[in-house]
Amino acid sequence: MTGNFSYTSTYPFDLETVRTWFHRPGALTRATPHWAGQVQQEGNPQAPGSIARTSVALPLTYGLLTLPWQARHTAAEANSFTDEMARGPFTLWEHTHSFSAGHERTLVRDAVEFRVLPDYSLAGSDGSNRVLTGADSALQAILGGGEKVTGPAIERQLERVFTARERRITADLSFQQRYAREPMTVVVAGASGTVGKQVTALLTGGGHTVRTLVRGNVTSENEFAWDPESGQIDEAVFEGADALIHLGGVSISQRFTAQNKKAILQSRVGSTTVLAQTLARLAAEGRGPRVFVCASAVGFYGLGRGDELLTEDMPAGNGFLAEVCQQWEAACQPARDAGVRVVNVRTGLVQSVLGGMLRLQLPLFATGTGGWVGNGQQVQSWISLDDIAGIYVHAVMTESLRGPVNAVAPDPVTARELAKTVGAALKRPVFLPVPKFGPALLLGAEGAQELALASQNASAEKLLASGYVFFEPELRTALEHELAS
Repeated sequence: MTGNFSYTSTYPFDLETVRTWFHRPGALTRATPHWAGQVQQEGNPQAPGSIARTSVALPLTYGLLTLPWQARHTAAEANSFTDEMARGPFTLWEHTHSFSAGHERTLVRDAVEFRVLPDYSLAGSDGSNRVLTGADSALQAILGGGEKVTGPAIERQLERVFTARERRITADLSFQQRYAREPMTVVVAGASGTVGKQVTALLTGGGHTVRTLVRGNVTSENEFAWDPESGQIDEAVFEGADALIHLGGVSISQRFTAQNKKAILQSRVGSTTVLAQTLARLAAEGRGPRVFVCASAVGFYGLGRGDELLTEDMPAGNGFLAEVCQQWEAACQPARDAGVRVVNVRTGLVQSVLGGMLRLQLPLFATGTGGWVGNGQQVQSWISLDDIAGIYVHAVMTESLRGPVNAVAPDPVTARELAKTVGAALKRPVFLPVPKFGPALLLGAEGAQELALASQNASAEKLLASGYVFFEPELRTALEHELAS
């Protein structure tokens, strides 16, 4: 079965702006809809022979089931570039991107020629094929949405992907226009995480250089080693750097055992202390970054504060996560005392299929068994993945912003409203609450109280007053685009 597909996107920006963005590192990460897969390695469109590696999500699985995909760039011209599938589900896949100028706009035409065997095999670059059998046949059924994998079915899926890409790229180009400035060098710790990948891609999409701190082997010129447990760090990473973003920390989406709680606390406070003290010493020597943007969370405010409008000048609340956030933010003090501009990003509940609580709950919602926890009246201050990434870049670029800032959408919702909106975006019913023992089994009793049952009505006013423009200010729209509705 062979097919040809084309899609033309229209961007209200000049040709050079659009073409340059597509050629920069991070473009593939930013252009890939979250429900369509994840990028492990970006290729270089201007370097034939370079390889991009992604995991491509099967339709109707919301990113939960994926197939490996490798694309090799094969040709690069002034106004076009081409890649072909080196490994993946097709026996032929050739994708050409062509750029042309219109009146105060740029047109990008994506032309795809594909071929797939009737049994939907996995094809390798060596010409070998593996026929999907057993459990794989279920994936074939999912791919076709209950119908045979036909050319029209594939084209419908491609239409959804490229429509979503056009929307996100348009938003990114507008974002880059707002933050246009001389190229900066930004150091990022925690760049391999869900948020870190998007922050890095937004920065490089704007023409900035990103250096990353890594705990493992250094594999590229922009990677530098560090070991926060021992306090060791390759200080060459800070030479000529303008800013530091710290996103590191052990996941809180786990059982709140004594051992896990210790790891959650120490991974944040210890690493932040190392970075803050290093910045303070470099500042005293007249060098190093002058901006330190460090993660925190709305958990700072404690568990049951849904009846208060929580602004950044309000005191911390009670509970384990409140204590973690207090110590986390306090660990930045050496840098602040040295005159470094410090911003503590108090993150709300990130709504993304790529990670966090939404991803954990998706199987329930997708099968019509999802719901809210408890009475559903707890207030949940949420944020989209695009916006949490945008807020970090905004914090780096906005000289007037300092101290804690709530990274939340303007309109928080109750847990019941959030669950029903997820169900509506998935076109699945949501009628009943989830029994409390469900989150307790996953997170432990304390973890369920701290995460699933916490109520925090955090204000976005300071963020808005600083000039931030949201990618996704409304929950329903954010979830529809996150879940491919």
